[in-house]
Amino acid sequence: MLSLRSQISTTSSNAHRYAAPQSQSEPTFRKIGAGACGAIFGQDGKSIVIKLAKTDDELSLWNDYHKHTLIAEQFRKWDFKDIKIPECYYFVPKDDPHYFGQHPELAEAAKEVCHLPTSALVTERIFPLPKNTRNLLIHKYCEPRIKEAALRDAANKDCLVRVYLGSMQGRSGGQFFSLRNFKMHLNQMVELQLLLDVKAMAGRMGIAMAIMHWAAKTDARDIEFVLGSSSNKVSAHMSAQDIANLPRPAYTGPPSYINEDFFSRITDLWVLDFNQVQPITMDEAGVAKAIEAARINDPYLPKPLGASQIEKHAWNTFAANYITAADIILGEANDQRLLMLPRMFIRGLIELQERKK
Repeated sequence: MLSLRSQISTTSSNAHRYAAPQSQSEPTFRKIGAGACGAIFGQDGKSIVIKLAKTDDELSLWNDYHKHTLIAEQFRKWDFKDIKIPECYYFVPKDDPHYFGQHPELAEAAKEVCHLPTSALVTERIFPLPKNTRNLLIHKYCEPRIKEAALRDAANKDCLVRVYLGSMQGRSGGQFFSLRNFKMHLNQMVELQLLLDVKAMAGRMGIAMAIMHWAAKTDARDIEFVLGSSSNKVSAHMSAQDIANLPRPAYTGPPSYINEDFFSRITDLWVLDFNQVQPITMDEAGVAKAIEAARINDPYLPKPLGASQIEKHAWNTFAANYITAADIILGEANDQRLLMLPRMFIRGLIELQERKK
């Protein structure tokens, strides 16, 4: 259920809730998440989310918009699709006189969370993991005495899983439990028998980091890697010849008559949250900045010098893919001196870990 690209059909209340408003004219907004710089609002039945700045710090959300767009452009340039990045649509400044007037239902939903008017960033929605996956996580990691409450808690339907390949410290139980941004550590992935996916995710993270460093020329500071799902989008199945052979105009859409089939979900690894990302220079100072950002990003990235086989596999795959991708990217410049930079980054991560030991 948590395997990458796994596809399941779901009849959860979430799926029905997302599908139903497609025929309604006024879908409502609700808060589905929050981060350091903004609160996230979505509409059931819609494939977008709106991140609203929680404070007057408009520049943080503007930086999110700019760096998100920059990194997405480089993912597309290098045809990297193994980690998904949400589409970044548009930005609304806090002094825009029209936006909240056009969306009074958003203003109503956000009034207790944000100081309105505020700036907004509109992006593609990462849909939560399906019900059977959520139930698995609750049954596996929730304290028994609060398990029933966790199963009933509507907030737990908004479930994304943070992928902590650099931590073996996952624990069960605890006084509180939430599936919003659930933290899944490497040892828990072993418990759930996700060994093959660990190697796949580590390799994909290595390529993604190389693109963010050497193609986008950023430090990738405070970005997040999460497991989420996407709905099974409608695609054209009929060929032109099939259409020509129809005796008369006929309905050719999905049997459900739903534009996006939320009853079928695909699990993907996503990268998001770019508000703290900063540019780097193509020299040793840039490498040092990238190393410091990676230290802050702990524990998403695999760590070197691990004791267990799974830690070693994750690190070796991450480092090898990072170097391979970086060499291809930097090879465009025809400057052999640049090729030492990604190796300095990997060496810097090893030295960081050596100092901890």
